[in-house]
Amino acid sequence: MKDLKLRIILITAASAIFLIFHLIAYIYNMNVFKEELNSLERAHDFMEDVLELRRYEKNFAFGIDVNDLSEVLLYISKIEKDSNEFMLKQKFPECKKCIVDLKEKLAEYKKIITEVKNKKKPNVNKIRELGHEILTIAKKILSVNKVYVNKSLNRLLLIPSVLMFLFGTLLIIFLIFITYTLLKQIKFIQETTIRIANGDFSYIPTVKDRVSSFAPIIEAFNLMIKELEAREKDLLQAKKLASVGTLVSGVAHELNNPLNNISLTAEMLVDEWKDLSVEEREEMLSDIIEEARRASTVVKNLLDFSRSKLKDADESLDIQEVVKSSLKLVRNQLMISNIQLITEFKKDIPKIKGNYDNLKQVFINLFLNAIQAMPEGGYLKISTKETELNGKRYVEVAVEDSGVGMPPDVLDRIFDPFFSTKPVGKGTGLGLSIVYGIVKKHGGKIRVETEKNKGTTFFVYFPCEEDA
Repeated sequence: MKDLKLRIILITAASAIFLIFHLIAYIYNMNVFKEELNSLERAHDFMEDVLELRRYEKNFAFGIDVNDLSEVLLYISKIEKDSNEFMLKQKFPECKKCIVDLKEKLAEYKKIITEVKNKKKPNVNKIRELGHEILTIAKKILSVNKVYVNKSLNRLLLIPSVLMFLFGTLLIIFLIFITYTLLKQIKFIQETTIRIANGDFSYIPTVKDRVSSFAPIIEAFNLMIKELEAREKDLLQAKKLASVGTLVSGVAHELNNPLNNISLTAEMLVDEWKDLSVEEREEMLSDIIEEARRASTVVKNLLDFSRSKLKDADESLDIQEVVKSSLKLVRNQLMISNIQLITEFKKDIPKIKGNYDNLKQVFINLFLNAIQAMPEGGYLKISTKETELNGKRYVEVAVEDSGVGMPPDVLDRIFDPFFSTKPVGKGTGLGLSIVYGIVKKHGGKIRVETEKNKGTTFFVYFPCEEDA
């Protein structure tokens, strides 16, 4: 139960930290609200000054008191001073733009009023128009400040309440869950893993919490692993048969040629039997036998690949022969797909220890993957060489294609079971996983280099027989 205790302590600590940060955020929002409220107050005072300005402006316009011009100029000076201070303390971009516009209008307004005071004939309509524009801008400044204050008030009232409610609810639910269901979940894991070991592979919900001190759970997982290992051979055979299905189109094309030759030669032999010499008959019969052998070889290669061979990985093998044998099965697939085959086999490559059948499946899967990555054609390059890794000698087989490549973000997952970059229905996601498993069982290594839309290269390494 140490993990459970630690988890509860962590949740409690996280709750305390959350509350502290929440309090800090609340104080910060309060200060912001206070500043915005002060800004609204200044905007309101500003608005009142503009209204007073317009009142004196009207008195002058209607000829009530010419001395009101002095009051107008006085309020203009006051508004100019307030606008400068307001601009410095203002943090809303919309208000700053309005203040700039206001100062421009105010300067023009002041100029006209000054001219009128200096006995120049007044343009009352222009004065009234500018006064109206100044008032409109002041109203907009006040309106913008009101909007921001309302937003701050809503944020101040709503967000803390919602967060506290959600946090409290989640915390209560979590505590109830962790105290009530943990033991039940552990029992569920134990029962389910035993069920998997008995062959029932129905979906198991992921359980993130793990309590490593329970021996029965460890035993259940051990049973599961043992059963999965026992079934691995069946999975290998199933994938092999799936690969056979992919190879059928190429094999059918390869069988078609010798069968056509046999058919044509046999028909000619029947039709022209009497006119043919003994030598010609023997030659045509030899052709039929040769074409039959050719077709038989194709079928034999496919059958050899599809059969399940229960051999241990202890044969002495020439890896280049395994590769060449695998290439025979995909040769017509390459031709149909308009893919050029390039081989670079080094001489005197050391032998390795391995299972011929399983290694053949490794290369068949890699070749088929490469073919499927080149729907528009391209080239497949196979090369071998001896290399050294960490002081040990290995035989390297590189399988390079000019296909679509893979994005970098999937490279860490390509060897995971059931992961596939192919469209739905185009792959099981088991091919590279099986390749990885076989290579590892042979003490080998596998890595991949790829670039989107430029191609992919798989490098497979097997320890030399002397170092295996």
